[in-house]
Amino acid sequence: MASAPLVAGASVALPSNMASAPDVWDLWKSLQEEKEVTIAFVESGQCAGRPGVGTEVARHLQVSVDLALQLSRGEDAHGSLTSCSTEACTSAFGCGSRDGGIVWQRVHIPAAGLPLREAVVTQSSGGSLQTVLRLSAVRLVGPNISLITRVLNGSVPGPTISILPGDRLSIVLENQLGAPLGRDATNNYHHPNSSNLHVHGLHVNPNAPGDDVMGTIVRPGTSSRFEYKLIPDHSPGTYWAHPHHHGSQVMQAGAGAASALLVRDPPGFLSHQLEALQDHVLVLQNLPRAILQKAAKASGDKLFEVDEWELPQDLWLVNGAPMPVLTMKPLEWHRLRFIMAGVSSWLHMDFGDCQVALLAKDGIYINDFPRFIATITLPPGGRADVVLRCSGEGDQVVQSLAAHGNKDVFVGPLLTLRTLGPVVDAGVLLPWKPLSRPTYLQDLRGELTAPDCRCMTPLGLGGNTKWISGHLYEGPKQYLHQWPQDAVAERVISGVDKHTYHQHTWPFQLQDDPAGADPYFKAGDWHDSYQNIVDSQVTVRFSTVDYSGPEIVHCHILSHSDMGMIGVELVRGHGPDACACDLLGEAKPVALVGLPGGKPGHALMFAAASTFLAMLGIGAATMLQVYQTVSNAADYAELPDGQTSSRMPTEPVNAGLVSMI
Repeated sequence: MASAPLVAGASVALPSNMASAPDVWDLWKSLQEEKEVTIAFVESGQCAGRPGVGTEVARHLQVSVDLALQLSRGEDAHGSLTSCSTEACTSAFGCGSRDGGIVWQRVHIPAAGLPLREAVVTQSSGGSLQTVLRLSAVRLVGPNISLITRVLNGSVPGPTISILPGDRLSIVLENQLGAPLGRDATNNYHHPNSSNLHVHGLHVNPNAPGDDVMGTIVRPGTSSRFEYKLIPDHSPGTYWAHPHHHGSQVMQAGAGAASALLVRDPPGFLSHQLEALQDHVLVLQNLPRAILQKAAKASGDKLFEVDEWELPQDLWLVNGAPMPVLTMKPLEWHRLRFIMAGVSSWLHMDFGDCQVALLAKDGIYINDFPRFIATITLPPGGRADVVLRCSGEGDQVVQSLAAHGNKDVFVGPLLTLRTLGPVVDAGVLLPWKPLSRPTYLQDLRGELTAPDCRCMTPLGLGGNTKWISGHLYEGPKQYLHQWPQDAVAERVISGVDKHTYHQHTWPFQLQDDPAGADPYFKAGDWHDSYQNIVDSQVTVRFSTVDYSGPEIVHCHILSHSDMGMIGVELVRGHGPDACACDLLGEAKPVALVGLPGGKPGHALMFAAASTFLAMLGIGAATMLQVYQTVSNAADYAELPDGQTSSRMPTEPVNAGLVSMI
């Protein structure tokens, strides 16, 4: 076997004395030819260098063997190991050049027009769920495309996580990536192999070991456990999970690493009509080649690599496939849960001649179902649950249309709705809304819920001004605002026509009908991710209940976030003294008493204030940029040997105010 190259499908055993095993070098040749092989790892042993190759090659080979032994536990390890050169033989778990890499799994993108695939579901039972998400590298291969990227649990998208209100969710994030860590930088792409986890939209504890995305860093080759305890009346709905390390969001969440996360409806929560519907989860992902290649180059990434890309535009996938087909019977109502896990463009989705009713946005049911709509607006990070049906046999194409100004909207088809078989007339949709809401979703409109703290949050306007409230990201303990706990907070956000505003932990309620008369947006609706290209400003309120600690706000156009359009706020204390609208600038709270947000007569006043704050902040932010790159490097320093994760220290918080898990 040693005298001839391996053929596709051959097996090779790697003994402990690898330096004397010619099979190893036949294996490398086969890998270089991108043949699929099966490897039986007998034992790890010591990997000595072959003369002329060097100890680094031997060391990285040993890393690969050790990892495979860990995964296979003595069984045969199956997979596609591709593109490895003996001069710089590397793995997704070791360092090296862009010329080579080992990818342990080949993920196939099916051809367009095949039936919609449903993701594997991991479901809670008995009030809890313990699961593992593995961040690793794969070769994504399909018609006219081949690239190496990062995914969760070896699939695009990752597994669907399903839990109930009140459940305890435990997720171990295993970072199976490796060195090099990439460049040290703040507010630029960096450390593409460092990671952590965000449960997007969940109302859970923002402190470690919960939804802590600034203090917890999971380094390559390490793991960390994230623990979430949902409150008993947490809103059932559609959420998702994705990596959220500042500087590597584009290279991970924006390149395929994402999973749907569902909070199931308890028995009897929905109407009988809604409970009986067929339910489909659709994860929408786009891989923008130019953005990913730019981020890879800027971050010093040695993993992401495009071998073939013969597509007319960016790659769009629905549950891991281009233009899948969802088949239903004529006039049969179906529930579709759309998760916009794309990195940059937003969607203006049209459903052809099908009848569509909005049910929920960002995991929160609306008050006026069925709200019939023609299109839905999905920004990056946003979700929409709709109930729809199509009449007659034939195909209806769900596509994203050009919109007002055509600002960063994807234009093209996404999936096909195919009606076949006998007519199943399920009748009209009956009105429904939740019988009760949790405290964090109580209606905040009107004078009876006058806000306890009011602040303005201008988003960067024009050019490359990717800042929030005049500041680029300055570190995990540099807070933009402080909000009192157990209070009604009001925020006036400007710049939402150009940026997708996302707020962790505490969703927010629209206080007025936005301009444009789009029925998708109404006063009283709840969001955690918001963009409206026809109305640059929105007034929202939220309840700072159940938890205290950091609140993360950022643009969910992930390239903007990685470049510094992210900030940390603080929920702590009680009463007027706990309200501070610009801690970094030491500004006093904005006096909005008697100025109802969103009224036309006050738009110029708010805009002028936003511009003034922005002008104050942008100069300081620019001057601080070089300093931040150096001073914040400590936030991203490598871990000492043996540590599994790094949790940044947080601002001291009154223990009596923190609801710990």
